[in-house]
Amino acid sequence: MTIWIILYGLHNSPCFFSLLFVAAFYLFNHKINLKYFLCGIGVVIFILLLYFFVGQFNLFNKITPSVDKVLHVSLRNNVIQFVGNGYDKETGNFIKLVLFNIKDKTSSSTYFHMIDLSIVYLIVVSGFHITILKRMINYLFKRNKLLGNILNCSIIFFYCYLLNFAVSVTRVLLMFIFTLLLRRRINNRYDILCLSGLFSLLLNPYCVFNIGFCMSYLCTIAIIYVYELQISNFLLEKILINVVAVTVSLPFVILLQHKISLWVIINSFAFSYLFAFVFVYFLLTFWIVWIKVIQSFLAHSVMFLVNANWSMNVTINIKDFSAITESFYFIVSYFAIRMLQFL
Repeated sequence: MTIWIILYGLHNSPCFFSLLFVAAFYLFNHKINLKYFLCGIGVVIFILLLYFFVGQFNLFNKITPSVDKVLHVSLRNNVIQFVGNGYDKETGNFIKLVLFNIKDKTSSSTYFHMIDLSIVYLIVVSGFHITILKRMINYLFKRNKLLGNILNCSIIFFYCYLLNFAVSVTRVLLMFIFTLLLRRRINNRYDILCLSGLFSLLLNPYCVFNIGFCMSYLCTIAIIYVYELQISNFLLEKILINVVAVTVSLPFVILLQHKISLWVIINSFAFSYLFAFVFVYFLLTFWIVWIKVIQSFLAHSVMFLVNANWSMNVTINIKDFSAITESFYFIVSYFAIRMLQFL
């Protein structure tokens, strides 16, 4: 978080330095050990030096070409082409939109309707969906954790490859790897999340300006916090998760869409689980073209639901937040979310 604040302050506006108050409050409230504090300062300084002296570089972008070079073929391009050729145009383009965030002409109307519904982040930021898949595999292979871990790692890595290692979905891969490697030393999910974020910044300090990175990590922090409240009411917990996720991601949603739906909370709650199911289903079955009738029915049904909700939607055009407004918003949001523990 400190690196994110400093880089935003240096690159965009000094107003973002006011967010350091949140980091300082967290350190004071949790009484961080001096040794860990100094170690963290050292990591921050190292990443800032990379940012200033190494220049803009992105090692993530070199992984997919390296894999293609080893295999002497681009599996990513072949998979995308296979989806385009194996299905009718509307179904194929919908699958490519959901799985690969590729927007073709026939899927553009659905995409723009999702923008109006303020749920476009459900396909722009894919970390949530792949986490659902990971949990499903863990449940199915709970008696054979080794096989489950191997399958999880293979599927998540392959999907990261298909998305050219986008930072939002790579977060899930890094957290999964760090959890396996450090499970005897680190049990705190915040620490695992921070390690994956630091590793991402070491490979590409400029990813801190990526909307997918910001939304993915900030939403994950907020969701972990809600889970740790251990709310006994299942429905209330899920509603709070959606409210918190929408609250944290609002400035980025406005930056993406320049508008927001009046029904954003309801839309988020209704469509997040629908798209989680659709994502997992198509990721596991897109290659089974002989059931294309089922695939086509599901794709057209989801498009119909999106378009039907869009016809009843009401949006408000909002200009981008200024730096000082955005900083104040995050500070207030932080303390508002912290207040949940007293409810």
